[in-house]
Amino acid sequence: MKHYFLFIAIILSGCASKKAINPDEIINIPTPISWELNISNSIQDESWWKEFNDPTLNEFLNEFIDKNMSLEKAMLNTRKAKQGAVIASGSLFPSISLTGSGSESEQNTAGFPPMFSTLFGQSSQDISVFTQENFNLSLGTQWEIDLWGKLRQGRVASKQQYLATQYYEDYLRISLTAEAAKLYFSIIEAEKILRNTSQKLANAETIFSLYTLRYNKGSISIEAYQKSEIIFYSTKSDFQNKQLALNALKREAMLLVKNYPNQNFEHEKNFPNSIPNLPATLPADIIKRRPDLIVQQYNLLAAKALDKQALLALLPSFNLIGSLGGSSNDLKDLNNKNFSVWSKGLNVFLPVFNAGKLIANKKIAKTNKEIAMLDFINALLNAYKEVENAIESDKVSNDALLIANSNAALANNIYNTTFEKFKRGGTSFEEAINANNALHNSLDLKASVEKVRLEQRINLILALGGGFKYKK
Repeated sequence: MKHYFLFIAIILSGCASKKAINPDEIINIPTPISWELNISNSIQDESWWKEFNDPTLNEFLNEFIDKNMSLEKAMLNTRKAKQGAVIASGSLFPSISLTGSGSESEQNTAGFPPMFSTLFGQSSQDISVFTQENFNLSLGTQWEIDLWGKLRQGRVASKQQYLATQYYEDYLRISLTAEAAKLYFSIIEAEKILRNTSQKLANAETIFSLYTLRYNKGSISIEAYQKSEIIFYSTKSDFQNKQLALNALKREAMLLVKNYPNQNFEHEKNFPNSIPNLPATLPADIIKRRPDLIVQQYNLLAAKALDKQALLALLPSFNLIGSLGGSSNDLKDLNNKNFSVWSKGLNVFLPVFNAGKLIANKKIAKTNKEIAMLDFINALLNAYKEVENAIESDKVSNDALLIANSNAALANNIYNTTFEKFKRGGTSFEEAINANNALHNSLDLKASVEKVRLEQRINLILALGGGFKYKK
């Protein structure tokens, strides 16, 4: 019989070991072997933002990683998960506790407290009182023999949950840092658009001043003058709205690094000239190192372990118990070996009837395992989708920037030519204003496309899991 139990314990112990998941064995869908990016050079640093060569951005993101409250909460959750794993591991070992107690009891011949004796016509002098003291001191132990591997499965699940939490912290660090970098570039975009709007306002003011002189000389109608005045004040209002939008972004950035949310945020005035490069060819399985995919893998491993634990909970459990100590009516006799008290024993618990709770727990655990499997497959397919979208968007945004630069140059030439004609009276106010608006709309679009180009490169980096120190 002993050999039989030992054989089962060895088998179940082997089942408790961790086994890495190969996505190709889970998902039967054709996937690419590699991606051709047609981009030279390679990022050699996990801190990909350093490739922008923007010292102000580096300082902001370093401070963000150190001070951001969301990242700090993720770190604290990782600590909690680690302690949960420690608790689960501790269940495999015996628990030892020291117990001490002291009590005093009183008994009398009346059978009730002396203070009530007069109510029954009995004199307190006729009542005999006996007082007894008792003191106990013992060292006790209890140990559940993990014959079936139930506790080991709990330890495996807790460890996987801890690792999942740890990688989720890494995922948050990567994704939130990417969002912080995007916010930084959004501030630069808003600053450039504000400067464009400021120049647009200055041009509108110049045109309005020329129209005012012409109106005062009687060369234009009051309707044309009032129309130019409306356009000028509309441009001024637009400038104020752009200023509000910029200040709101700056306050958001200050809040991310746990500073008072004011508009005193330091940043560069222009977008960086350099951009993080990627290898010309990337192996498709690089996405397997994405922290969010690793999180799903560990969640799946934890769900499998909990499913096994729920099954093993149907089997009997064995507990070794024992205690050693002393019991005496006199405190000083507790150290006397003549008053020693000890016990030992084995408790066996076999669930017979519990209204189906254990069976329900097993079904829940199995369902959770199936859900974890679906979550992992969904996360893997989404990862491939994000990479495909990011590669395409990165190429499109690069082409869009070339077009935006060309359009801005053309719009500048058109405005300069039109304004010179307007000063000589060779063109109308509407044409001058339209040329002014077209120029600065093109400049605004160029700033937006520059920001989108940087964002798409960040999205591609994020989709691939961060920097590109890849080891097969």
